[in-house]
Amino acid sequence: MTTAQTRRSPAVTGLRDRTTNTTYAHAKPIDRLLPLLQHVHPYGTGFRSDCPNGHDHARGSLAITEGDDGAVLLHCFACNDTRGILGALGLELADLFPESIRDSSPEARKSAQEAFKRNGWGAALGVLEREATVVEIAAHDLADGKPLDNADHERLLLACERIHGAREVLA
Repeated sequence: MTTAQTRRSPAVTGLRDRTTNTTYAHAKPIDRLLPLLQHVHPYGTGFRSDCPNGHDHARGSLAITEGDDGAVLLHCFACNDTRGILGALGLELADLFPESIRDSSPEARKSAQEAFKRNGWGAALGVLEREATVVEIAAHDLADGKPLDNADHERLLLACERIHGAREVLA
């Protein structure tokens, strides 16, 4: 591979699946992204996976959805660092979009950002629902005079982190 090729986006050079050695030069963005992630599973209308960004509590924190236009919308509720996630995978922001809509005009960027926000809202509401249940269970236990053990306390703290992350997405 030449130096010029190493600097180009995987979408341009042809992303290679590490496990099957298959090249996805013209695959949909979501089909190029999912093989790079660990512990991918269906979740709602999209997927969840572990965040590749190397932070604690990454298990299932990355929400991945395909927009109506074929763009990949992703959000990690633990780190909220899309560029860091893409960097850890060797991808660029442009790799989340199909070739046909890679328009760098201000209007296209604004439209893509709005679509990303809309997807984030749906994922954030799902996180709020699940994590609010964790907080509710802990509150009932505490109200009943039951102390939280270390594992329950850690899970409650994680729920609070995820709620704060979801709140930032909704803001």
